[in-house]
Amino acid sequence: MNKKQKALIILLTPFVLGFLLGLLVGGGCSHKEKKVKEETEELVTEEQQEEGSEALEAEDDVDGTGESQAREIIYYTKLMSYAKVFDDVNDVHLEKAKAIGLKKIPEKRDDLDFGRLVKVESTDFLLVDDLRYSVPYLTAGAARELNHIAKAFNDSLKRKQFPIYQLVVTSVLRTEEDVTRLRKSGNPNASDNSSHCYGTTFDISHSRYTREVETDEFMQPYELTKVLAEVLRDEKQAGRILVKYEKKEHCFHITACQ
Repeated sequence: MNKKQKALIILLTPFVLGFLLGLLVGGGCSHKEKKVKEETEELVTEEQQEEGSEALEAEDDVDGTGESQAREIIYYTKLMSYAKVFDDVNDVHLEKAKAIGLKKIPEKRDDLDFGRLVKVESTDFLLVDDLRYSVPYLTAGAARELNHIAKAFNDSLKRKQFPIYQLVVTSVLRTEEDVTRLRKSGNPNASDNSSHCYGTTFDISHSRYTREVETDEFMQPYELTKVLAEVLRDEKQAGRILVKYEKKEHCFHITACQ
């Protein structure tokens, strides 16, 4: 090896060593960076999963209080044509009321025949509304039928595992004085000769229901009416009641047949 070759080797050696050292250091860094990147991605993934879980929980906690929100229960069944199924006209109600009810329409509330009448009171299954134009009395048969309907409604809700609600009774026995007051209030359905005057007839709301205990689950009135209509249909088919669906008055007009 001559002097020129030796001089060239000496000159190039630092550059070669520097290049090799750079490769070693660069490879180590790349491997370390890759590992850090993988660990970071795992951490981000875990955080995203936690955030996703919190987001799902938040769907039931929209107000941020930590409490779940109420859940609406839907009764998925074929909708009944109430007007067609419950079409007993008022004349039919009146005829039955005269046949089995009070023989004389009470003129005033002081004239009630307590020998034939039973007081209708709120129970676990029904609520007697604040009555303005009627008094809470029925014949024994009608009172028994009302309580039977309310109990059957309650039993049906339990069987279907629905929230428990009470029926609301909006009208019962009317005296002549009550009819006069009702007519003056502007009600066009107020009649001097109504089946309500004979103690056999009562109205159950189809737009209002009530319950004593609030839960996270609830039902809309029109869903509850599906259940009530099934009960009334069965009672009607059994010949125990006459029923007229009154849309404007928001009630089922019911006359007991015994």
